[in-house]
Amino acid sequence: MGNRELGRIGEQAAAELLQMEGYEILERNYRCQAGEIDLIAARGSEVSFVEVKTRRNDHYGRPCEAVGAQKIYHIRRTAVHYLQEQEMFYDDVRFHVVEVTLEQIRDAF
Repeated sequence: MGNRELGRIGEQAAAELLQMEGYEILERNYRCQAGEIDLIAARGSEVSFVEVKTRRNDHYGRPCEAVGAQKIYHIRRTAVHYLQEQEMFYDDVRFHVVEVTLEQIRDAF
């Protein structure tokens, strides 16, 4: 399985998790000149911009540790662009990171 397929699996899992928590998925892989956001979801008067990090295991640390200052900067700029483009107003704007780790534990018991 390649990294793109791994990423798609992780984004689908994250979208399903958010939907189970009552979110509506507004956008997947939203792109503009400022950057890219994996998922944009809304629940009530709240909009959430979601970065999904998927890894095969945690040998190189937790997936969320890959979200550094530069990525946060681009996500925030992209979120502002999205809200202005859509002319939307939400009472609460949030930023989430969803970690997905696909790790098989062989001979676990």
